Amino acid sequence: MSQRLQIPICFLAWLAVVLLVGLALEWPRSPRPMTLEAGSQEFSAERAMKHVKVIARLPHPVGSQANQAVRDYLMVQLFSMGFAPQVFSGVGLDVVGGTIAAGRTQDVVGRVNGAANSRAILLIAHYDSVSRAPGAGDDAAGVAAILEAVRAVRAERALDNDLIVLFSDGEEGLLLGAESFAMSHPWMKDVGLVLNFEARGNRGASLLFETSSGNHQLVTSLREAAPYPVGSSLFYALYKMLPNDTDFTIFHRLGIPGLNFAFGEGFDAYHSRLDTAENLSTTSLQHHGSYALALVRYFGRMDLTELQKPTGDDIFFNWLGAHLIAYPESWVMPQQILISIFAGMLVIAAVRKAKTQPKRLLLAILAWLVLLAFVPAVMAFIWKITSYVLAGRLVASDLPGNSLLLMGTVLFGTIAAGFLLHMCRKKFSGQEMSLAAILVLCSLNWVVVKFRGGSYLIFWPLLFCIVGYIIIQRLNREDQPVAQLIASLAGTSVALLLFAPFVQLIYIFFTLQPLAIMIIGACICIVCMLSIPLIDRLILKTAPWATMAIVACAAIACWGAGARLSGYTLEHPGRDTLAYSINANDGSATWISYDDALDGWTRQLFKQGAKRQSLPNYLAGSARPVLAAPTPAMKLAAPLATIQVQAMSKDLYLLNLKVKSTRAADVIYLRFVPDIQGISAEIEGRHVQFQKPTDSLRFTFYGMTDNEVDLKFMLRAPSGIAFWLMDQTTGFPVTVPARPGNMTAWYGSDVTLVCRMYKL
Repeated sequence: MSQRLQIPICFLAWLAVVLLVGLALEWPRSPRPMTLEAGSQEFSAERAMKHVKVIARLPHPVGSQANQAVRDYLMVQLFSMGFAPQVFSGVGLDVVGGTIAAGRTQDVVGRVNGAANSRAILLIAHYDSVSRAPGAGDDAAGVAAILEAVRAVRAERALDNDLIVLFSDGEEGLLLGAESFAMSHPWMKDVGLVLNFEARGNRGASLLFETSSGNHQLVTSLREAAPYPVGSSLFYALYKMLPNDTDFTIFHRLGIPGLNFAFGEGFDAYHSRLDTAENLSTTSLQHHGSYALALVRYFGRMDLTELQKPTGDDIFFNWLGAHLIAYPESWVMPQQILISIFAGMLVIAAVRKAKTQPKRLLLAILAWLVLLAFVPAVMAFIWKITSYVLAGRLVASDLPGNSLLLMGTVLFGTIAAGFLLHMCRKKFSGQEMSLAAILVLCSLNWVVVKFRGGSYLIFWPLLFCIVGYIIIQRLNREDQPVAQLIASLAGTSVALLLFAPFVQLIYIFFTLQPLAIMIIGACICIVCMLSIPLIDRLILKTAPWATMAIVACAAIACWGAGARLSGYTLEHPGRDTLAYSINANDGSATWISYDDALDGWTRQLFKQGAKRQSLPNYLAGSARPVLAAPTPAMKLAAPLATIQVQAMSKDLYLLNLKVKSTRAADVIYLRFVPDIQGISAEIEGRHVQFQKPTDSLRFTFYGMTDNEVDLKFMLRAPSGIAFWLMDQTTGFPVTVPARPGNMTAWYGSDVTLVCRMYKL
């Protein structure tokens, strides 16, 4: 091929890659939002948005007056639909080791009977928010989607199955309302299916990101019923790596069949003041509703006892938009064995034909392993430099500027891969590189197979790639570069169509963290391994240095544009923390910040300078290093504890406590000193038996207000009993300068803490 033709073809190849990636990123798609003029039996995002505007008017955490106002509104709405709603009051628990979270919750529940009930459908969304966010996305959108879907369903003939609606309280306090309902409500025995709706942002497609075990029938039903199904069996594997749970977690643990949906773009709105109805995407709301309406109709006329029958899990993923592909997970191992056999046949035939030597093949495999380690390391290093240069800017969210920073980092990683491939191509033939890549990927997929849900990501591109090579090998054209190129096109295309949305998913849900960058770097390597004939013919053999120079210019341009857009703005504010804490034992007070460094606003309160230190006397015994500076103490009443102790043996005690916040606090914390071991506990009548005696016994109670909490602990205390009691209210007892519009409060911020130690 002449040099004159190679350059245009190289350009067309790059254009084709860009178009394929663009096509892949069109996924996932959401339905067009319906207006108020939509029919009575259709879901309308605009009608649902009316509910969102009421629910998310103010922050409404568990136990607050705003929370009660939302609860009253939901009762009226369900009553108008014929649900005869009730408020289910209870105490929810979450126990992990020696850490107990509990709270008084007020769930809103309602039920309508079906014409021929098999089991009941349970629709769930939580109506509480965190104290610093109105909660339009998290989770007024889920509540509104259920209300509007139920309205549309009630406009039709009755379902066969019963329909239960649960608007849970205290989800933000570790799923407390859902746990209380699941453990105590008599309707739980009737539930045959759970559909939960959540959010971790304010826009994007609503994804099926979690299912119950044995999901074959559920996924099949989703494919048949939902008009815009978007999901992946890989999502749940990734979700488990995040420090998040939803109400669905409670029901999943109980083995109840179910599906969990959420949208996750617009992370800067998550748990921040930006989570308002005005910022919520009606497209995302419509997508939520499309699931709720279609699935209630479908499962409402199905014998839900069928879901209790043991079935296997499915592998499922989207292909070119809303086309959901699914097949049994039991196919995964045979598939892997199949491509391993094909790969072995390919290599054996190449060796027999003297097209390659085993020794050279092993060296090529080693080269690919170096590439798999080198490119992610280079990208992580580049991102570390980026984070250092842009310190104090917003680089941990899915913003346009950060998308450009990611694109620049990906292009730099591509250059690193191109450089190594150019060096390797001088030592190995294109066929040797391709065969070695197939063997490495086949081996890698044996590892991925253990995470069954994500096995499709490598299997399908690799299968198309291997089949293409087998065909040209049978035609005795494996030496011809053009034949190699044609043989790899299918595998390359499938790889781009599958890996591009996967990278987008990593970016959205993990943001630009080092681990995410390294995973993305590994994805670049895998795509290169599947595309070596294309890279070899149209890049490495054409103008490698010129191509890499062009890519470098594009990377620098993306990085520069991203850096300019990464500053804090009104629409995309930065996050900081500030807390005011009083030690009631000595009457002193301090400002506390959990940030790495002070910003312009917090610095105004730390007039004597900030010092990073542990402040157990102000944080209920916590040794976490914080930025702190002393400040005049206000006269605030400390939380009270009424104490009764019964010695059971030399160091074993039964401790009865009645604790109360005299400030009607939102939260109260009880922290025992480290050498005390917990044996058992009883919170408001609910018993907790620790699996083994545990140190670091910690207790948190949400929804306190001015009520007293009854606690009992069986303790092993060799040095006597001592504990910290601390309550937390929203806001400060002193006037502080207004936070600038380009900053917003984050976890643990804008609260007043009053801390007191008790020694017996």
